[in-house]
Amino acid sequence: MGRVCIDTSKCVGCNACVRVCPVLDANIAKSDSTGRLVINIDEKKCIKCGACISACSHGARTYEDDIDAFMQDLGDGQEIVLLAAPSIKIGFEGNWRHVLQWFRNRGIKKIYDVSYGADICTWAHIRYLQQHPDAKLISQPCAAVVNYIVKHRPELLPHLSPVHSPLLCLGIYLRHVLGYKGKLSAITPCIAKGDEFKETRIIDYNVTMEHLRDYFKMNKVDLPTVKIYSPFEFDGDIGLEGAIYPRPGGLMKNLQIHNPDLCVISSEGTERLYDDLDLYLKQREKDLPAVFDVLSCKDGCNGGPATGVDYHCFAINNIMYDVEKYARNVRRKNVTRRGEDLQFAEFDKKLRLSDFLRRYVASEVKEIPVTEAEIERAYRLMGKTTEDEKHFDCHACGFRTCREMAIALAKGINEKENCHQYIITSVGAERHKVEQVNRKVHEMNGNLSNVFEQLNNNIYEIKEEADLIRETGLHTAEKMSILTDHMGKLASLNEGLRESAERITNSIESYNIMTRDVEKIAGKINLLSLNAAIEAARAGEAGNGFAVVASNIRQLSDSSKSSVASAKENDEAIKGAIDAISDVIEKFNSTITETLSSVKAAIKDVDKTSEKGQTIQESMDVVSRMADDVKAVIHETNVILN
Repeated sequence: MGRVCIDTSKCVGCNACVRVCPVLDANIAKSDSTGRLVINIDEKKCIKCGACISACSHGARTYEDDIDAFMQDLGDGQEIVLLAAPSIKIGFEGNWRHVLQWFRNRGIKKIYDVSYGADICTWAHIRYLQQHPDAKLISQPCAAVVNYIVKHRPELLPHLSPVHSPLLCLGIYLRHVLGYKGKLSAITPCIAKGDEFKETRIIDYNVTMEHLRDYFKMNKVDLPTVKIYSPFEFDGDIGLEGAIYPRPGGLMKNLQIHNPDLCVISSEGTERLYDDLDLYLKQREKDLPAVFDVLSCKDGCNGGPATGVDYHCFAINNIMYDVEKYARNVRRKNVTRRGEDLQFAEFDKKLRLSDFLRRYVASEVKEIPVTEAEIERAYRLMGKTTEDEKHFDCHACGFRTCREMAIALAKGINEKENCHQYIITSVGAERHKVEQVNRKVHEMNGNLSNVFEQLNNNIYEIKEEADLIRETGLHTAEKMSILTDHMGKLASLNEGLRESAERITNSIESYNIMTRDVEKIAGKINLLSLNAAIEAARAGEAGNGFAVVASNIRQLSDSSKSSVASAKENDEAIKGAIDAISDVIEKFNSTITETLSSVKAAIKDVDKTSEKGQTIQESMDVVSRMADDVKAVIHETNVILN
């Protein structure tokens, strides 16, 4: 009969769905194989309120209804009676008559106004309360509210009104009073009605207005757009003020028409209603109203998630004003001068109250238990150790409080990476690490520069000494030629060291850029944290702004992760440069050994130059010590990076 669906390829992990969901455990936030956060649905815990579908701006959440099966059966010639919810005047404002006429042209023989079922629903409530004057009822026209109580608040079941919804009241009337045996299809603005129909087995199809509109578009059904098409006559008896049921407080007003002294209060909208239901449990019995009129959608059924339209409050109120005015005028004709309600008198004659009452059975939805110790462990995973941190409550994760996020983490249905504060802390730690590495690399580069400068000086001195030796006698030319060759090798190796130094310098610059990126990220996240805290202090509609905050935070988190990845890549780059230097140094030491041997041989053959030979030997010793210094610096750097 329908379910809420998710297209994971379109989910960006913005947490908008989590933020509006009245059920803590209904959404499961997990990273996929690529590390992308995806929020799935636990269908068993979902109440089909549709709030997440309306909140998702990425088209990741959709739903199923029965339109395909309905159209197939209608095309096959099956006999189907159509029930049009009063909210059709909103969902198809201006051409709802054309829609119903189109169905008549397609073979629908009977079309009934659910407003009449709403009138029966009002009658049943009034008669039930007369029989049970101490009853404290929560109204149940809203199928999402019924799902919520049955699945998650079974302690409220004793208060849930036993009177069927207007749609089912009309369906029961058609089957029990008129004796209709065929199939019934309802046009509704509600996703949850599918569960209601499946549970009661009175109505066969839930066809939503949104999907019906999509069907018309896909099949190029061209409906007239003019408001005045032709007078549309519903089959059967006409509904009266039951037509205002779709608006907030519609049931309340209908009840008080017949009993002005009846204590009825109303609540609607996911932002408020479900908190009010929890508060209902905490009230003393005597402080409860006779009827608590509740609707999950903010604008009532007129703002249902499956209407497929987004009218502002003035447009809805203007339409409903005309509807109520018409219903009120018709009702005057059904009230005698003595005040007798002719419609209710007729109901008393031909209806049995028991036919319109139902029972409820609590769902076997299993809640995941968590202990305080597990919640505290979840706090620590998110980096929350102080009481202030545990009450950060920025809403970026989608939950209203850090405790709710900790509970979700303890239950295994969310991840610490979805916590705004955790992201801030992690980025700060990575930035600190990068700064430390950057500082050490700068120091290493300075040391290497000093070593290279001294190597250059010593090579220059060696060449000078070699020239002096050449001047002392031509008989040493062959030995000096060998020495010169080795000095050339030293110069070449020194150039290799220089190239490695440049590679290190380039890596250092990359580290500098990366550090600046991380600093920018941290600054932006801190600013977003402040904005989120400000938004969290606001009420009602301001909560929608958290979706933007959460999305930006997620983007910044990804950016910080990229920076960290870059840091690791730069680690490898530096290590590669150092390895190259190490190779050069090994060859450098080998050459030094050969050079020293050659110099010593030259000194033995040239007695007159013994003083100069001693100077050369001393220079070679300095070069050897410089090589050892280079090795020491490299070793220190490797320790830092590891």
